[in-house]
Amino acid sequence: MNNPEKDQIFANCLNIVPELGPIKLSKLFKFFGSFELAWHASPAKLSESGLDPKSIQSLELAKQKIDPLEEFSKLRKLDINILLKNQKHYPKILQEIPAPPPILYYRGNVKALNNISIGVVGTRLISLYGKQATTEIVTGLVQNNLTIISGLAFGTDAEALNTCINNKGTPVAVLASPIDNSSISPRANFNLAQKVIQTGCLVSEYALGASVQKQNFPIRNRIISGLSAGVLVVEADTESGALITADYALEQNREVFAIPGSIFSPTSRGTNALIQKGAKLVVSAADILTELNLDAQAVEFEQQYEDDPIEQGLLNHISREPKHLEDIIRESKIPAKDLMPLLTMLEMKGRIKNLGGGKYVRMR
Repeated sequence: MNNPEKDQIFANCLNIVPELGPIKLSKLFKFFGSFELAWHASPAKLSESGLDPKSIQSLELAKQKIDPLEEFSKLRKLDINILLKNQKHYPKILQEIPAPPPILYYRGNVKALNNISIGVVGTRLISLYGKQATTEIVTGLVQNNLTIISGLAFGTDAEALNTCINNKGTPVAVLASPIDNSSISPRANFNLAQKVIQTGCLVSEYALGASVQKQNFPIRNRIISGLSAGVLVVEADTESGALITADYALEQNREVFAIPGSIFSPTSRGTNALIQKGAKLVVSAADILTELNLDAQAVEFEQQYEDDPIEQGLLNHISREPKHLEDIIRESKIPAKDLMPLLTMLEMKGRIKNLGGGKYVRMR
């Protein structure tokens, strides 16, 4: 067994002990030079490393209950891999932040963690406007080869990841829980998590069996911003967790982007406030690419379809603002039985988007 794998085995054991967070684990590694030596260290040596008495006591109790090889075998059976901070594929950009996680668990393509990435966060109560903006901007980012990083929550997170996947991009989802199938939350996004694993990477710093605490979510947010060149906040109220991610981004010297919204919308109060404080106002993917000094490739949705007169005529009745199906029928004078196949074809071609509730918008 090689030493890197040995250290993964004992890093996992140490990470199972609730009292040992990322800062204490990093101190142990710095003092002992390996997690294996830290695990086998005496209480006196642990005290010498700076570990407090309560943590030492918890660690000594854990040693009596935990079989290191057995715990590592559980991970292998679940196709969960470990990445330590001193190992090859650990994301370089994440090493720059204060208190980077000394251990990451991942499923999927680890190379995705070293791609140029944008974090996309926002409210769970995403509006039609927020969906439209997320779809359009994430599409542009993906078509310019940027990886999309988010959580796995309802609303903005799910919209960003689904858009990334639908455009054959590389998604990364950072969880505030372990990443085995039984721990993935919310359960309604379980299938989305599986798609992320197939095309990108699912990541967490939490060991198998760790309970999901409320404080895990803001702690997790530092990894979303830490993996990203910049963070885009789509919609957020003034108390939104997305603003915590934006604060982490600023602390980590990352760019912060925000989509402006109506002054009457609660889910735009946070984003509008970010813009007032200096966040970059974003209305297109090009705004983000320009700010990051990346070459923007034009995103052309209409390229080869203009020669279909029926579809082109229908597009004239679908605008950039959400329009209800009944209004499209009335304005286009196309019967509903003939209209639905046309709308389906236009959506497949990326010309329009069905926002749900019978509402459609035209894409660029």
